[in-house]
Amino acid sequence: MLHDALKNYLDAVEQAVLGCESVYVERYTEEILTPERVNLRLRLRFDKGYLLEIHEAVIIDNQNLVHLDYR
Repeated sequence: MLHDALKNYLDAVEQAVLGCESVYVERYTEEILTPERVNLRLRLRFDKGYLLEIHEAVIIDNQNLVHLDYR
């Protein structure tokens, strides 16, 4: 079972992406590695041609979210 803090974080990211206007979601992948670690990959294409791509690893350390990688 996924840690509550990670679940809440992933839910918030998903809602933020769904709330974007004029955006095409090319990729949205949540990879749950353990109950306390996930990888998230996003690729968003905006109507004006801009591209946003994010890859991040998030873990729980002492009950806090820690972002290991962000590009």
